[in-house]
Amino acid sequence: MAKKLWSMLVHLEMSMWGTGSDVRFDEELWSEILEQCKASGINCIVLDLGRGVQYHTHPEISCSWAWSHSRVKQEIRRLRDMGIELIPKLNFSAVHDAWLGEYERMVSTSVYYRVCRDLIHEVAELFGKPRFFHLGFDEEDARHSSDLPLIVARQGELLWHDLQFFLDCVRDAGCTPWIWSDPCFNHPEEFRKRIPAEDIVLSPWCYHAIRREHYTPIDSLPEYIEYYSKEPYASLNLSFVEEEPFNVRFRAQAIPAAKDGYKVVPCVSVFNKCPWNTPDMVEYFRNEAPEESVLGYMTAPWFSTTRDREEKFWESIRLLKAAREEFYPGE
Repeated sequence: MAKKLWSMLVHLEMSMWGTGSDVRFDEELWSEILEQCKASGINCIVLDLGRGVQYHTHPEISCSWAWSHSRVKQEIRRLRDMGIELIPKLNFSAVHDAWLGEYERMVSTSVYYRVCRDLIHEVAELFGKPRFFHLGFDEEDARHSSDLPLIVARQGELLWHDLQFFLDCVRDAGCTPWIWSDPCFNHPEEFRKRIPAEDIVLSPWCYHAIRREHYTPIDSLPEYIEYYSKEPYASLNLSFVEEEPFNVRFRAQAIPAAKDGYKVVPCVSVFNKCPWNTPDMVEYFRNEAPEESVLGYMTAPWFSTTRDREEKFWESIRLLKAAREEFYPGE
């Protein structure tokens, strides 16, 4: 049995949502995270680059403190010596691409395609043609773009054209594309027709409980009460967070995708404050999905790599370690 990926998503730069470009990556905390990962059996870091690299092809994108090419290569060697694989991530979802600067407002134009191809090939070369390249591609719909200054969400033929464009760019660069599961789960039949299971990795993500006895009552936290009191949720009269449409769709689509041969790296998180999310997810895929389809697991704190957020990283690492030891003893 091939060794699983036990991975963590870390943000080098946080402007994908249009905020956080002035938040500087904490180098000391980064070193501590790596040491904790090594000690806890995490063997992969997915690094969301954003504007945090001095891109040679498009230096206008990079932030003032961005890592040089030599620094990136130094970190790749450093992690390799620690037994940790470093995977690059650039999110090309049209609602999470503020890191592209002015190019985020040129989606699906000839300029946009050229810039995105340049960046993918540059990063793939810089990282030494890594096994995987994460393209993001989550939450691209009208609801998630509704609060943005410019509302852009691809759909229909354009969505499939652009997704295929990005997958081809990554494959041409010598890597296997890795995306969030949203396009598959939102359009399951069309996705299967257009995107074969070979040479792609999906990350099904869900940040709440899976086992019914662990479901989270909506009245358990003030933020849940406020969030679900608004449409499109208010009229659904939900009792538990896990009854909302996204979580229902996840349970309906995740295991079938794995059974249909798509390679998956399920993603967990402490972001929604659910203590059962990590063990429930690992148990769910361990018991229900074909062993050969599950490449591993990822935890995503979804916070900036800054000292004020360090506890989120330690909690994420601790929970993933405990789940691995419980459900994959000996890994």
